[in-house]
Amino acid sequence: MNYNNPPARSLASRFPALKSRETCRGFVIYQNRVVWFESHLELMAFFMLALLPEVATIQEQPNAVTYQDGETFHHHTFDFLVIFRDGRRKYVAVKAAARVASSRIEHVLGLIAAQLPPALGASVHLITDADFTYADRFNAIQAFDFCMDPVKEHDEAMTRLVSEITGAVRIADLVAASGLGAMGFRSVIRLIAYRQLAAVKPGRVTYDTFVRPFETAAAPIAIAD
Repeated sequence: MNYNNPPARSLASRFPALKSRETCRGFVIYQNRVVWFESHLELMAFFMLALLPEVATIQEQPNAVTYQDGETFHHHTFDFLVIFRDGRRKYVAVKAAARVASSRIEHVLGLIAAQLPPALGASVHLITDADFTYADRFNAIQAFDFCMDPVKEHDEAMTRLVSEITGAVRIADLVAASGLGAMGFRSVIRLIAYRQLAAVKPGRVTYDTFVRPFETAAAPIAIAD
């Protein structure tokens, strides 16, 4: 993040009320722009979407979509509109798994998906807390944080080191070999986000995690664009 360049305003079509004491509401900075969230679950979903290399940008609370249920027209505001590098668009709703049935959100999303104009090139997706683990949340928070302020020289040095790996190696050993200290750990996490490295086993990514080279070519992510 460039601290001499203040972030732009949110693109949301509506803004969360910040008076409730029972919900987690606030904002993060993404692509030097304010992005509002209305729950911790929504924030976690945003982190995971933002870390996908194929994602170009994300807009929270996009303009409402109109759909018809029987003879009645309704409006629905999605939590996110994800725009991919290849031009695809995905409307994303975030809902606690325990509330999916009572909210009838699947019924609503089904109607919307069937009525979206094909020319829009958009799809509809539901994310719940059942889609990821607490370890996934930990890793997403850590990766998003470290990708906010990448250090090119560190990442290049770590990439050269990683190119010499033929199997799995412990992150702590990579950090020690790099001579970068804690900044080396941050760089390793970024290389995982960039898909140059992958954890050997699921779980929280820490100094004791073993990583290996990723199977496909690395791709940049757009968090700090």
